[in-house]
Amino acid sequence: MGVAYFIVLEKKIDALDTLMDGKLLARASEVLDDLATLHKVRPLTGFTSIDPADAAAFLEGEGMEVVQLPPVQQFSAEEGLTTVKALITHLELQPSALRNCEGVLDDLRNCQRILTAAATHVIKWHFEVAV
Repeated sequence: MGVAYFIVLEKKIDALDTLMDGKLLARASEVLDDLATLHKVRPLTGFTSIDPADAAAFLEGEGMEVVQLPPVQQFSAEEGLTTVKALITHLELQPSALRNCEGVLDDLRNCQRILTAAATHVIKWHFEVAV
């Protein structure tokens, strides 16, 4: 079983395919966060949030007590694009920065495609983590 990041838009954009693999992005998150810090942009993990209802359902399913959960946090597409573009540029120039660089770049390019559409439509977003 693997972990994957995926983008959740505040509202749907007609004809936009928001599917992405996200598994390599999740596996490389520590290195990518270090690179983001190096480039003085928000780390990818800083865009992660979850709908409180989804979090409560998960916690209950795991037999855990549900406490008051914060509301889902949304981010501007432009801020996400700033991070994604910085990471793409770095990895294109230094592919040895991490293993499976091409796969991670594919995930980042999918993020760029989705966030570009979100920016055009002025729609906010966040990452969620699938297990």
